[in-house]
Amino acid sequence: MLSMLTRRLASTTTSRPWVTMMAWFLITALFVVFAPRWKDIAYDGDFEYLPDRMNTVAAAKVLDEAFRGERARSEIVLVIGREKNAEASTMPLSDLDLMVGDDLLRRLHHRLAEVSWQRAIRLGYESGPIDDAPEAAQEWLNRAKEELDRSIAIDSRFYEAFSQFVPETEPTLTQPRMAISYFDRALLLRALDTDLDQADGDLEDATLLMQEIASAAIPIEQRDLTAWDGMLDLLSWDDAILGSLLSQPAAKLAVVRMSSELAATGNIATLESLDALLSQVREYSLRRVNESQPDVQPLRLEYTGSAAIGGETLIASRDAIRYTESITVLMILLILIIVYRAPLLVAVPMVSIGVAVAVSTGLVALLTDWSIRDVIAWLDMRVFTTSRIFIVVILFGAGTDYCLFLISRLREEAAKSEWNEACRKAMVGVTAALLGSALTTVFGLATLWFAEFGKYHYTGPIIAICLLVGLMVCLTLTPAMLVAIGPSVFWPGIIRPEDRPTKSLFAMPDSSSSGVRRSNTWDWIAITITRRPLLTFVLGIVALLLPAIYGWVNERSVTYDFSSQLDHDADSRRGFRLMSQHFEIGKINPVTVLIVRPEGVPREKLRKEIDTLSKRLYQQPGVVGVRTANDPLGDFPPDREMGLLSSESWRRRALRQHRLAQNYFFSHNPDYQDRLARLDIIVDGDPFSIETAKLVSGIGKMLGEVGGDSDSVWQNSKFFFTGTTPSIIDLRSVTIADNVRIKAAVVVAVLIILIAVIRRIGLCLYLIFTVLLSYYATLGLTVLFFQATYGDAYVGLDWKLPLFLFVILVAVGQDYNVYLVTRIVEEQKKRPWLSALRYAVSRTGGIITACGMVMAATFFSMTASAWLPALLNWFGIETDATTGLRGIIELGFALGLGVLIDTFYVRTILVPSFVALSGKRRPKSA
Repeated sequence: MLSMLTRRLASTTTSRPWVTMMAWFLITALFVVFAPRWKDIAYDGDFEYLPDRMNTVAAAKVLDEAFRGERARSEIVLVIGREKNAEASTMPLSDLDLMVGDDLLRRLHHRLAEVSWQRAIRLGYESGPIDDAPEAAQEWLNRAKEELDRSIAIDSRFYEAFSQFVPETEPTLTQPRMAISYFDRALLLRALDTDLDQADGDLEDATLLMQEIASAAIPIEQRDLTAWDGMLDLLSWDDAILGSLLSQPAAKLAVVRMSSELAATGNIATLESLDALLSQVREYSLRRVNESQPDVQPLRLEYTGSAAIGGETLIASRDAIRYTESITVLMILLILIIVYRAPLLVAVPMVSIGVAVAVSTGLVALLTDWSIRDVIAWLDMRVFTTSRIFIVVILFGAGTDYCLFLISRLREEAAKSEWNEACRKAMVGVTAALLGSALTTVFGLATLWFAEFGKYHYTGPIIAICLLVGLMVCLTLTPAMLVAIGPSVFWPGIIRPEDRPTKSLFAMPDSSSSGVRRSNTWDWIAITITRRPLLTFVLGIVALLLPAIYGWVNERSVTYDFSSQLDHDADSRRGFRLMSQHFEIGKINPVTVLIVRPEGVPREKLRKEIDTLSKRLYQQPGVVGVRTANDPLGDFPPDREMGLLSSESWRRRALRQHRLAQNYFFSHNPDYQDRLARLDIIVDGDPFSIETAKLVSGIGKMLGEVGGDSDSVWQNSKFFFTGTTPSIIDLRSVTIADNVRIKAAVVVAVLIILIAVIRRIGLCLYLIFTVLLSYYATLGLTVLFFQATYGDAYVGLDWKLPLFLFVILVAVGQDYNVYLVTRIVEEQKKRPWLSALRYAVSRTGGIITACGMVMAATFFSMTASAWLPALLNWFGIETDATTGLRGIIELGFALGLGVLIDTFYVRTILVPSFVALSGKRRPKSA
């Protein structure tokens, strides 16, 4: 059946080449024009794709329901301070240092005012008093006015301290004074029809500060604040009530609360806009302050926080995609030029792969867009920013391999037959091997559909779809182009049929000598390996076994620290290090607990019950603070004495009345009112570490026992956890289970395909064994390499690496085994088994090696973001690249190394030696 379909496909493609080419070029044009852009439909993030059954996912839903409207989902933390060392460890920030902070705050408060005003306009506000505005807009109008007041007050304080540094330059909207804040407050007060005398005074002040302000300032509704659209609030050390939480003598913090998730694609624009704002502060005030204090360690202004880390990760992903695509194309071109030294033979694969990439990515983008918009109700597809890297790399690698095998077989057939017949025979000869090779990869990747984690679940099948498109292109468009071009495709080489066959080294006629280069090296390798197969087999297994054992032991030694994915010098990591020198990280990144009672109780009773529960929480290992409605900062533990009329008592009462405390700990939603309580637990430790995860799990176990206790006031209450550490716990739990499930599914799927293609169960089982051995050896060598590369900064491989490495290596790694074994089986129909083995190894050695190098090169191109920017800078070429993404770099290295091991070791040594041993045990008649 397969043979008949193969012959029919070969006949159709070679008889109508121009029709095939025109059809593919038309399809490509349609997808390029009409398919949505990848970045418009790509998703990001990790925690967002956990299954619904996970506690943190349920917690997010409860938060959305109980605290409707705009709630903070991430934050950007701005840090002002000095490196903590022997000299500066106790040196507090001076008034000059705090002046830099004022320069930052006056700009940020104004930016929040702009965003709040625009948000009120979007919610339906046009003009008139706040009380007459739509209810949803009233909060934001009040916020806009408050923030403008803060910006102007801080601006006055800043200018008083900065007056000695004011440069002799033309004034702008924000320098030296915040003229735009005065101007905006005047316009807002007039729109609100209140404090008109103040509005007139503000407008006069704004004009004095910048005469052309009326024409220079853009109307509020026309300002492009898209990058800041997620900005909800600004908390800083300057806050009279919350300021103590964000202040240390030698460092200060400002927290920008964002409505966007930490990995939202909009965070890229936010970070780029924030970088521009910080550059202004660094140049205008920070530089001058540092120059005025030459004997003091330089003051630094950095940023970190979940939104900053997520944004930088997305920027690094974007750069990685750009570099990977460029290097992949260059590497493929270089390898094809070296292999063929024929311009048309280079052009045919490049055109084929270009069509495959354009059509497959366009098809996936279109299907995903339909899925998002529910055009096809049953379709469930999503793509991610980093998915494109895998698609491009695997398509270029596999597509080039398919073309190389087809062209290699065509070279053989063209030495025996006329051109059209040679093309047809070449297709018939390689189609089964290409199908077997492609289907092992397709089915292996498709098994990721069974994963619960969303990124695994969606990524595997879309790569499989793209590979199927690539296979169709290589089985139709590529041979059509070869037929249309004719034998001149080998120019300047010449391929023509020979009448007299020559004698082969392996005792059978070999008519391929004309125009076909034979490799004495592969003849020698084939004979040497099969002459002493037992020794070769044993030594080959033992050599891989040592690194494989190390890989087995370290398979779960991975890190879920998202910040560690960024380069050590990434802005957000520098900011994190500076912040951690002065502040306890747990206070900035607490564990949030939502307690939902089955029935409501009076608010005061609920407060007392929470206080009692918080005392139990303080007894848990690792808990250093519990923030509740009665103790919003969590700095009054049960053992701390506090007088009724002490300043601390007054501060605690003031904290309870703060707008954040009023809306944070209890829900105003009628469905949750007096049923839901929210509290933050401050845990001592790195929120990404396993040790902290164990502490949080212990807290969860204790609360679960409280909820199950029939004598407890919290009986039958539900406890939900959210925050970085609980999300890491859920993510780790899901991905570990997925790893076990998917690995078994991949092995079974690939084994079924191998049995269907090769039809020798024992050999197929051995091929699975070799690729598993190769996987663990690759993992072990990768761990050793990055331990040596990162040194003390090594915290483990990226948590996604083991599964993606396993799936891709098991699936793709069988390609070369399939090519070799199918050729052995084919030759055994014409030759004695040993001669067939040696002939197949010799015949396929060069082309499989070339294919392996192509695939390895495409995978190694994923590491380009680690070394290409430095290389370009060394040559004097400026680049706007930021930082490399360690997860992609590590995976690219591991995949490239694994393919090289499969190509040069498994296929060259382990497979032929096993086939030779199994052949020796056959009866002589065989």
